[in-house]
Amino acid sequence: MKEVEAITGGALGGWLARFKSDGRSAHPAPPPGTKCDNCETELAGHFCHACGQEASDHHKSILHVTWEAIEGMFHFDGRLWRTLPWLFFRPGTLSREYLDGKRARHVPPFRLFLVSLLLFILSAETVIHKAVHDAQHKGDHAAAEGAAASHGPAKGEAHGKAAPPNINASVRAVPGEVTNDIQQQMKEGGLLSDEVSADGKRTFIDLGDVEPTERAKVEWFNTQLNKVVATPGYFVAVVFGWGHRLAVFLLPILALSLGACYVYRRKFYMYDHLIVSMNYLSFIFLLWAVVMILPAPVRDFGVLVALLWAPVNLFMTLRGVYASNVFGALLKTTIVWFTTQLAFVFLLAGLLWLGLSQI
Repeated sequence: MKEVEAITGGALGGWLARFKSDGRSAHPAPPPGTKCDNCETELAGHFCHACGQEASDHHKSILHVTWEAIEGMFHFDGRLWRTLPWLFFRPGTLSREYLDGKRARHVPPFRLFLVSLLLFILSAETVIHKAVHDAQHKGDHAAAEGAAASHGPAKGEAHGKAAPPNINASVRAVPGEVTNDIQQQMKEGGLLSDEVSADGKRTFIDLGDVEPTERAKVEWFNTQLNKVVATPGYFVAVVFGWGHRLAVFLLPILALSLGACYVYRRKFYMYDHLIVSMNYLSFIFLLWAVVMILPAPVRDFGVLVALLWAPVNLFMTLRGVYASNVFGALLKTTIVWFTTQLAFVFLLAGLLWLGLSQI
């Protein structure tokens, strides 16, 4: 056992020592006169200046090969651990350095934006799948208790074990619970009628006060909502399918907002605003990805921190990148924040409408 631990520890130590904190190779440089294995150019360091290939024998451990696969997909190297703290605590300096040409030390903004969006989507899907699983488990439990109360303990075909509850019934119980909660809220708002049609469909919006010209639209809306209640999983899949596409629209919206606020600053171009927007949205996606996977007892506190931290980070970004004074940065932060929040609400409404249209 000790031998296994020693081998594992040695391999892990070699893997961790493979790169320095700045991403450069920790191996000694090849001797003078060594030629590149790829293009046969004489080397002057760890990497060939002609083709870029590393001077290595490529005999690597399994752990290192695994890390290379991850790094090749996301380009995680020493730059990541320098970029993330700056993204959260020095956002203005991060974007300012990139615009000033100091780019090799940080993860490129567009790559960081895509990876952050992917992590946000994965976190959201994890949370939703867990909620659906918990609801189905609750529905299974309720169905089992109902069967036991109505018919007594049910016996299985073998060894006298209890028969499993009816899956279809339990799955139907979940949307029913959700529907009851939604209906209660809509009833309190005066948007929901108790009317149920002859085929058992619910009426989410009362047709009594609807103008004849609008009746067809309201009937369509009621029909689509009934489909959502009947197949909530499919509706969530459709919404998520469009969600990550529409999230990209936040990038030009934020960049245009920054451009409008700093239109008088001729030295800043739309490219500069896009770089700033990528870094800020990367921060937003990573922040909410972390908040969503927090344990339930601390999640509410995490949401509060995220809601406060997001505009503060934007304020720090505007101060660092555009050198705005405190009052100017506060005013522009308010304008940009309000604009992006309004755009987010419209995108969310459009996303739900697309989900209803395609279900």
